[in-house]
Amino acid sequence: MNSASFLSLLGPGPWPRQLVTLAAFLVPALALTVASGYSYGAMLLLLGALATLPRWLRHRPDRGTLVLACVIACMGGFWFILAAPEPGWNQFDRPVKFFLGAVCLLFVTRYPPRPAAFYAGLLVGCIGCAGVALWQVYVEHQARASGFPTGRTNAIQWGNLAMLLGAILAVQTIALRRQLGRWRVILAALASLGAVNASVLSQSRGGWLALLLCIPVALLLLFQLNRKELWRCLGALAAALLAMTLLNHQMLSQRWNVMENEVQGYEAQRAADNSVGQRLEHWRFAWDMGRERPLLGWTTRGYMQEKERRVAAGLYKPAITEYVYVHNEVLDVFVKAGAVGLACLLALYLWPVYLFWPSRRRLARHAAMPADWQAGLLALRLGGLCVPLLYMGFGLTQVFFAHNSGIMGYLFLVMLQWAAVLGLERQAAAAQATPA
Repeated sequence: MNSASFLSLLGPGPWPRQLVTLAAFLVPALALTVASGYSYGAMLLLLGALATLPRWLRHRPDRGTLVLACVIACMGGFWFILAAPEPGWNQFDRPVKFFLGAVCLLFVTRYPPRPAAFYAGLLVGCIGCAGVALWQVYVEHQARASGFPTGRTNAIQWGNLAMLLGAILAVQTIALRRQLGRWRVILAALASLGAVNASVLSQSRGGWLALLLCIPVALLLLFQLNRKELWRCLGALAAALLAMTLLNHQMLSQRWNVMENEVQGYEAQRAADNSVGQRLEHWRFAWDMGRERPLLGWTTRGYMQEKERRVAAGLYKPAITEYVYVHNEVLDVFVKAGAVGLACLLALYLWPVYLFWPSRRRLARHAAMPADWQAGLLALRLGGLCVPLLYMGFGLTQVFFAHNSGIMGYLFLVMLQWAAVLGLERQAAAAQATPA
């Protein structure tokens, strides 16, 4: 990409909008390709928010954005309870990310990015993480792809986010297929499959579980919005899954056999000294404890102390004592912060689902807009919907928000796509207000 095309991607001023557009490209483009890649675009947004504070603070956000900002801030407050007790400032790391994320949300919705920049970032990011995974597994001969720096990053988080980027690129490409042209669609399809393959090479089982849970939602939307494309998309999905299975047959078969043996071992002897058994034992323990204090929970410190006491009494297996988190997002919040904290977590998931849901009524409001514009709006809504839906799936086997990449990925992928949706809808409102 030469300088002229890059400047055209940023679009016209004002400069805060150009900065947000640049961040919209950088967040997905660098997220999984370089170490802490998601931080570069996020830092740009924070600096822009602080530099223009008097401007956007005077702007009253729409109701959807305001509720989202409040939910994010509330979740930050609960992470003072959920975070592991650590010395110094470490215990404030996760709460601060949520609070600053709420600030960045108010900034980006005041200066929405150009959607084309986010799509270009997705394309670059998927190609990048596909290349990283192939390099680590087939050149460095690592057991699992996990992103750079090799051996110092978590393969589960990295693989799940690769699956997420691949899914967002896939649904946006489907919505934009007539605008992109054949060769760009083919390139995007290969990049999306490459990102999904990167998730397979990470050997993260949670990503596949999340994808399977999202398929019924995708088929429901397709049935409602474009029934004629249903069978074609089903065929493409089956072909993609078949290709991934054939390319990684041995690895997938081994992982399935290991999971099956571990489940059978837990059912027969309550064996918890392996990945699946430890999770099942942890879930049993968290559910038992959570029911004893269902409203406000135990707090993390109380949870850890009670776990040690009950394991010492022989009620649960010792394998669970080394872990602070339950390996299930919902159970982890429930046992530590009770139903009150759980309500906040569910709001963090479900409010973006409500905001992005591409209902017929919402799409019909803009029926007078050009077809290209309508396709762009649908692409953003579908891409934004992928984030909370897949995160709900990731959270079934992992406390994803306990990791920096989990927090940053969720907040910034949601806020950038939501801001872009608002930007398009403001364009539509301005066009309808202008006399013909």
